[in-house]
Amino acid sequence: MRVVVYGASWCEPCAKVKDELEAAEIPYVFRDIDSSPVFKNYVIEVQDTIPLVQLESNNGNWVDVGGYEDTKDLLDIIQFVVSED
Repeated sequence: MRVVVYGASWCEPCAKVKDELEAAEIPYVFRDIDSSPVFKNYVIEVQDTIPLVQLESNNGNWVDVGGYEDTKDLLDIIQFVVSED
């Protein structure tokens, strides 16, 4: 499973998501929307707010999770899936 966080360095909810993932020892890739118009346009297209968290399952399917609250709610599931890899 891969985890991608789209956000910005100034975004407090983004920092919280990253802190939660790090505390759970879940590796992730951070994509700063201020450094790439491609990343920014993708977030606008999907949900128009940051953070946007994507999960890639072992079969290659991507799921957009949403912002901080949604990610926090799913951390237990993410931890379980990552520990099963």
